[in-house]
Parts: sequence; C-alpha cells; structure tokens
Amino acid sequence: MIFLILWLFILGTILLVYLYYPFLKSNQAFPEIDPVEELKQTLAIEREQSYTALADLDEDFETGKLSIQDYQKMRAELLQETANIVSQLEAAADIDVESEIEKYKQQRQG
Repeated sequence: MIFLILWLFILGTILLVYLYYPFLKSNQAFPEIDPVEELKQTLAIEREQSYTALADLDEDFETGKLSIQDYQKMRAELLQETANIVSQLEAAADIDVESEIEKYKQQRQG
C-alpha cells in the first residue's frame, strides 16, 4: 500500500513538472503582443466596419428607406469617422475614402 502511494506521488510530481515546465521556464505565461500591431489590427477591423456601414447606408438610401436629409447627415458623419480611421491606419493619408468604399462595395457584390 505504501509503495502504491509513493508511486502515485512520484508520478503526480513528474506530471506536474511536465505540465508547468513552460510556465517555470519563462516569467511570462503568454507571449507579449506588439501594441502597434494590435492597434493596426483594431483599426483595420474598424475600417472594415465603417465600409460596411457606409455600403449599408447607401443601400438603404437607394431602396428608399431613408430620406435625403437623413442620408446626407448620416453619410457625412460616417465618412468623417471612416476618414479618421483610415488616416490613423495609413502613415500617409493619401487614400481616397470614396474610392475605397466603392472598391469595397464591388468586392462585396462580386
């Protein structure tokens, strides 16, 4: 009986060392994420969401769901937000937001 308990203790210790070795090896359990890359990914997601919102807004206007006043107001606000995101994402803000939106709508349809 004592040998069985001793054997289980030894196996348990070996198993714990094996499982926790990566944590003991380094001070960090998870690799460090580059904050610049994380910001780029976040901005790219926000840009995609803005393009989608603009495309949906254009579609809603074309189908008559929005009045011209509401459409113009909402589109101006979304374009400003999108331009801010794009200018943050790209070092040189030489991207024409309107042409980017048109490209996105064409990709979405095709």
